[in-house]
Amino acid sequence: MAIENDSPEAQAPVADLKYLFFSSTEWLKSFSENPRRLYGVWNQALSFTASRLQEQADYAKALSECTDVAEALKYSAEFMQNAWKKSYSDGSKFFEAWRENLPSAAQGK
Repeated sequence: MAIENDSPEAQAPVADLKYLFFSSTEWLKSFSENPRRLYGVWNQALSFTASRLQEQADYAKALSECTDVAEALKYSAEFMQNAWKKSYSDGSKFFEAWRENLPSAAQGK
C-alpha cells in the first residue's frame, strides 16, 4: 500500500529553493577566505569517520565469531549503545571545531 502525501511541500519541485536548507550561498565565503581552517574541520570529520568505520569492522568480526544468539545480541546491544554515545560526542566536537575555525559559517553570515 502506497502512502499518499498531497501537501504542497510534497508536490513542490526539487529545484524550488524555498524548500532547500541552504538557499543562500553566502555561507560559502568563509571557506574560500581561509581554506586552511576548512581543512582542519574536515580533517577532524574524516578522523571521526575512520574511527567509527573501524569500530563497525571490529563489531562485524566479533559478530561473525559468536557461537550463540545470546552472545550476538549482547555484542549488538553494546555496539549500538557505544555508537550512539560516540556519535553524539563526535558531533559535538565537530560542531565546536566548526564554530572555532569558521565562525562566520557557523552563524550563517
